[in-house]
Amino acid sequence: MNGADPLEQLRDIHMPEAISWWPLAPGWWMLAVLILGLIVAAIVWRVLRHRRLAYKREALAEWQAIHARFLDDKDTARLLADLAVLLKRTCITRYGRDETAGLAGEQWLAFLDQTGKCTAFSQGAGRVLVSERFTSHPQVDGPALLNVTLAWLNKQC
Repeated sequence: MNGADPLEQLRDIHMPEAISWWPLAPGWWMLAVLILGLIVAAIVWRVLRHRRLAYKREALAEWQAIHARFLDDKDTARLLADLAVLLKRTCITRYGRDETAGLAGEQWLAFLDQTGKCTAFSQGAGRVLVSERFTSHPQVDGPALLNVTLAWLNKQC
């Protein structure tokens, strides 16, 4: 053999290069696409829901105006007429003209009870929408009728 020290012939250990974070592994790309898709879906859902419930926001704002007007003038005939119109318009918007526009009397009260999941219209304060609607001096418990209609509006999608 050669007279030289065999250990001197060895070379230093070479470490491999550090693993780069770029380009990303396919799993990270799939996760990024999934998260982005979920964000876009959530935004679309919120926008569509906001548009779908616009009628409810408008009806609640109108209810507030009717309530304020009633507190100012205590006119029960106007309160009754305004709430009847508000309920009918809201029902037509929410449930469609074919299903609700022709309803009157007991059918109308039953429909309001069914959609509000209550009996406040056919057996409670809401009954005056039919019984006192066209009298010259209606006997109406204004606060109770306002509460019944507000509860019904809040139960709509």
